[in-house]
Amino acid sequence: MQPLVIMFTVPFAFIGAMVGLLIGRDPFSITTLFGIVALAGVVVNDSIVLIDFINKARERGMEKWKAIVSGGRLRFRPIILTSVTTIFGLLPIAIGLGGKSATWGPLANTIAWGLGAATFLTLFVIPCLYAIVDDIGSKLYVGRFNGYKEEI
Repeated sequence: MQPLVIMFTVPFAFIGAMVGLLIGRDPFSITTLFGIVALAGVVVNDSIVLIDFINKARERGMEKWKAIVSGGRLRFRPIILTSVTTIFGLLPIAIGLGGKSATWGPLANTIAWGLGAATFLTLFVIPCLYAIVDDIGSKLYVGRFNGYKEEI
């Protein structure tokens, strides 16, 4: 179930990318589609960092809610720094400083807006989904959500 929770960030990124294309009045093209693929890789990585930290805390015996809060608190800075540096690195291309590019501008716009939306939603929605899926798994007697302590 964890890969599904991790992949849940991709729709967040897609929503942000579409908002960015609408605000920038850029067309949806093959270049922006490449941007969405690159964006999916970045946001999935952010989600993996968060979920992996929660799993390792639970592996050490930490209670579920404490692990979720600790993971969110301790991984907040790395996730934000990764996203902010990428967004600000793409900002000159996205807004056209030094010249507007019909090819690279929409791609940068897609990645910047999608990453901004997905980062915000990843930090708040993914821990909630983790808790929900873990509760459902425990009710169905599937074992712990992180899969390390399942009984056979």
